[in-house]
Amino acid sequence: MGKNERVQQEADHLIDELLKGNENPGLGSKNLFKDVSYLRGRNGARVFYRKTANGYEILGKADKANEQTVINILKKLYE
Repeated sequence: MGKNERVQQEADHLIDELLKGNENPGLGSKNLFKDVSYLRGRNGARVFYRKTANGYEILGKADKANEQTVINILKKLYE
């Protein structure tokens, strides 16, 4: 998330909301591929996750600047 504390706080808030059962916090959730989805925040935060039998697994966090880099890494790992 780099040096932007606001984006980091937004990502943390998105995760908190997801863990409370809100599957569409912020600007909502979108499927990326297979079982990997992501949450989007208004300030540019992105949280990549997948649902598991025990809850949610957070796979990565990004901002708009490094979003594509994180997506490329996740595709190599999980697609």
